[in-house]
This record gives sequence, C-alpha cells and structure tokens, in this order.
Amino acid sequence: MQTLVYFSNDGIQVLQGIIKKGHLNISNFKTLPVEAGALINGVITNEEAIKQTITEALKESPHLFKNMKLVIDSSLIATKNVEVPQLKPKELAIVAATEFEDTAGNYDALVVDYAHIPGPAGNNLFCCGVEKRVLESYVTLFASLKIQIKSIDVGLNTLIQYVTATKDYKGMTFALNILDGKNLISVLFENGLYIFSNRSRLLSERGTDAFADELSGKLSSLIQFNKSQKSEHTLNMSLYAGLDEFELNGLRALNFDPDLNLFNIPQTPNIKNGFVMDESFDFGSFIYPIAGFFAGIKPINLFAAFKKSNVEKKELPFEYKALILPVALILICLIVFGVFFGLKYSAQKKLEDMNAYISDESNQAQYMQAKQLTDEVSAIQAEVTNVEAINAAITSNPKLTSDKLAHMATLGNGVIAVNAMDYDGTTGAINISAIANNEKEAAQYIGRLKDTQYFTQIDYTGYSQVSSSSTSTTTTGTTTGSTSTSVSFSAIAYLKAGGTQ
Repeated sequence: MQTLVYFSNDGIQVLQGIIKKGHLNISNFKTLPVEAGALINGVITNEEAIKQTITEALKESPHLFKNMKLVIDSSLIATKNVEVPQLKPKELAIVAATEFEDTAGNYDALVVDYAHIPGPAGNNLFCCGVEKRVLESYVTLFASLKIQIKSIDVGLNTLIQYVTATKDYKGMTFALNILDGKNLISVLFENGLYIFSNRSRLLSERGTDAFADELSGKLSSLIQFNKSQKSEHTLNMSLYAGLDEFELNGLRALNFDPDLNLFNIPQTPNIKNGFVMDESFDFGSFIYPIAGFFAGIKPINLFAAFKKSNVEKKELPFEYKALILPVALILICLIVFGVFFGLKYSAQKKLEDMNAYISDESNQAQYMQAKQLTDEVSAIQAEVTNVEAINAAITSNPKLTSDKLAHMATLGNGVIAVNAMDYDGTTGAINISAIANNEKEAAQYIGRLKDTQYFTQIDYTGYSQVSSSSTSTTTTGTTTGSTSTSVSFSAIAYLKAGGTQ
C-alpha cells in the first residue's frame, strides 16, 4: 500500500491505496485540519502547528504515513513543456537543468527534475524547478517526526500523468480547473495532450455572483487562447475540481457558448473505492493525491534531487587547511619563476640563432650580392626615370608637321608673298615675314592663321609700305615705266604643344 499526502489550503489530505496496471484502488482517505496560516503558497510557515496535527493523527493511526509520497503545489514552482529528440537520461537531465538558466534570477536555489509526457511529435519533457526552501520546509518537518519520504512530486505533473493514463480522456480537448481555497489552476488539454497551464488567485468571496464572474472570465481566457493557436481541436468541455454544485450552476448561468459543457470532474473507471461509499469523500477535492498515484514511465522525485544538491564534500583536516595558504604561495612563486625562466631561455636561444646566421660566410656573401644588386637596380631605376622625363618633355614640345606646313602654304590665297619663315623648336614659335598688296589682306591672312587652331597665340606686329617700279615697251617701240605700293608685315605664331610628325 502506498500513501499520498497533499498539503491543501483546507488541511493535510492523506490518501492510501494500491495502483496496479494503471488502476487505482483507494483503501483509505483522511483530511487533517490545520491552523489557518500554517501553510502559505505551498510553504510551511508554522511547523509546530502542523507537527502537532500529524502527531495526533499518528496516535490514532500509526500507519497513516507509511510508504509516503508527497505532492506539492506553489507559485514558487517553475515548469516547462519542452519538445526533445531521443536522448539518454543524463542528457535529458542536462536539458532540464538548462531550461531554467534564463529564469534562475527570479527564484532562490532551484532543485530541478523532469518527467516524460506525450507531445505532438512523440515524448516531450516536463521540466520542473522548485525553490530549495520550499522542499526544505517539508523535509525538515517529516525528519523531525521520523517519517520517511519516498519521493516528492509537483501537482501539475500528477494531473498530466493522470489524464495521460486515463483512457476516458484520450483524444479529448478540455480544460481542467482545480480550486484549492481561492487558488485556481487551469490546465488546457488538446486531443488528450497537455498544452498550457495558468495559475491565478480569485479575489471574490466563494459562492457569490462576483466569484462566478471571475471564473467565467478565466474560462473565457482559455477559450481565446485555444482559438488564438488556430488549433483544429476546439475546446468544448471544462471540468472543475473543488467546486460545489451551487457554484457550478452559477457559472453555467454565465456560460456564453452553448457548445461548451461544464461539469464537476467525474470519478473515472480506472479509480475504484475499496471502502464503503461515504458522502464525505469528494473525488474532485482529493484530485491531487489521487493523481499522485499515476507517476508515468519516469517519476519526478524532487526529494532525491534535493538530497543530491545537499551532498557536501568531506572537509579536510585542520592541519591540511593550515598548509593550503603557504603551499599556494609556493606554487605561485614557482609558476612565476618558471615563466620568467622560459622567457629568458627563449630569448637567449633566438639571439644565438641570429648571431649564427649573421656570422655565416655564405649568408654574408649573399647579403653583399643582394646589396650590390639593389644598388644596380636603384641606378637603373634612376636612368629610367630620367628617360621618362625626357620623353615627357619631348612629347610636350610643339610639333611643326608637314600637313600643317602644307595647310599654311594655301592660306596666302595668291595675294600674300611669304619672304621668310623661321621655326624655333624649343618655344614652338614661327616667325613669318611676308608682303601683301594692302593692310587689309595682311590682316585677313593673320585671321586665317588663327582659324587653323594650330597656335596658342599670334603676335601681329603691324605693317609698312613698300614701293616698287616696272618698265614696258609698246608696239611703236616706245618704252614706259610705272610705280606700285605694297605692304610689308611680320607675325610670330606660337604652336600648341604635342602633335604628330
């Protein structure tokens, strides 16, 4: 026989029974009343009051806590539903531990364990982390009463394991709502699989219209969450544990969805009573200790995890502790000396290698040859630079080409007589001396030179008159003479740089 104990807000629930092949036979149940405030949010706050209650119960039933397993519930418990591949148990334990690394700052010294639960693609990992002080309050209490704890599980995991093991819930989409005092735990299952859970505290007095309104609001939130996930499975049933018939009817009156059915959780066929039926036994009120019998293929045992976290290394004798500081100082000195010695040895070795390389005659000969080649290359580069400068200068000099001369010869138009044309190859200046019939023709000639675009500028220095005489003989044998006046002018035309020969 196994005993399941759950500390509820109404008292300590004790349920005894035997589970075999997924079927539970309950043989005994009891609720031990405790002083108000002795348990707050799953943490024992008045150990003496609870100890007195358990002591009195043991006097009446000495075997009441035999082979005991605890189920606890608190907002200080962190849970996660994680999809994982096929891994070994040690690897799964590491996954569970790392799942709470990002939230560890919100909790005080988490003790972590995990269980397998079904997921859409296979087995998921249900990870839970409980603050160490929460577990410690239970461990200390039962240790003082000399009651052995077999294991500690969390309420949400027991509910999931119970629904998973119960054929009646297979493939169903529903909400399971657990009321413990004013605490409400809502768990959403889709197609029989755990999807989501939410914890809240109800503010209204139980049995009032305001209380029914609060429950209706929580149910509406679950429906909206189900719809927001765009699930193909519609939420069509909401089950309640810990809610009396009057409160349930008040909630039904506010139900806005005619397709949504509201019931108190029924006692499923896989759970039997091995005692005479008593009206005081409420299946929903004992849902946590009942579900605690369904542990799954890998049970959560936070008690074992707690003990493992408390394992302390054996302390060293005092004599050894006294030697720690001097030995550490000696080791530090040795390490520092070793580092400096290594650096010195390495530097000395490099210096010896460099000296040997420099002293080698073949290396010296190669150095002198390389230096000579370098000097020769530098001289060649200097010559190349000079040649390039000369070529650039030559290229930049003005060029008087044959096509330019031929073109300039046609510019006289038969009225300009060029007496002389001198070319200065350095400056690109062409000195032109010519005679025109008059000053107008001379000016037009200068204009035609400018129109060729051969020159950067043309300096026209003006003109002077020149007289010439000629004789002629008539048919009668008479000889006559005549005198004509011409214009002499000169100009300097500067060729543009560049050009082709």
